Amino acid sequence: MTTDTTSRAKRGRRATLTLIGAGLACASLIAATDENSSSVSAAAPPTSAPVSTGPTDSSAASTGETTLVTAPESERVDLALPTFSNPTAITNPRFPIAELDQVIQLGEEAGATLRFEVTLLPETRTIEWNGQQVETLVSQFIAYEDGRVLEVAVDFFAQADDGAVWYFGEDVANYVDGAIDNTDGTWLAGRDGPPGMIMPADPQVGDVPPGEHPRVRVRGSHGHGGGPDGRGTDRSD
Repeated sequence: MTTDTTSRAKRGRRATLTLIGAGLACASLIAATDENSSSVSAAAPPTSAPVSTGPTDSSAASTGETTLVTAPESERVDLALPTFSNPTAITNPRFPIAELDQVIQLGEEAGATLRFEVTLLPETRTIEWNGQQVETLVSQFIAYEDGRVLEVAVDFFAQADDGAVWYFGEDVANYVDGAIDNTDGTWLAGRDGPPGMIMPADPQVGDVPPGEHPRVRVRGSHGHGGGPDGRGTDRSD
């Protein structure tokens, strides 16, 4: 898989999660629960690291590894240790993954025809983290380029008791010429580090949730914002 091809697949998934997480596609998600799935086009944001640094995790601390540069602690909203009493009941209106049947995104980039599919799977997965057994919803992402599979990934999400949605990892298979080439990007909370908050319960202007989008800062309750790295200065890849 070429670097450009990999980047297109990764940007596609981040665009899809942005679409869900920002609450911009609620109508599309509800419509997608009908017999005929809705098609949604979205512009892809710059690629960002998939693993975030959340609350202190003993397994991550023991390795001494840092997955990404985070915002100052005074600006972060993901430092409190979450509890999960009913984690698969995701009711956060800005990340309505529990209401999702399927979302399909169609587009083109650099002359290639792209198709991204996100489907909520019927099963759940229980993940052990920090002494908690957390049941997560399972979402499948598939990226196609010119009709051929680029990536298949399964993502794990759970809602904490305060209403914030947390990202517990992903199983990734990257394809080349119809066969699995590698599993780069695979990670799991508890095994590889802590989960990451992907959507706060009540995002406020200035909040910096890391999650799948560590450069996103909340600038308002409506509309679109740029992509700062958590320190108030925009940067691009």
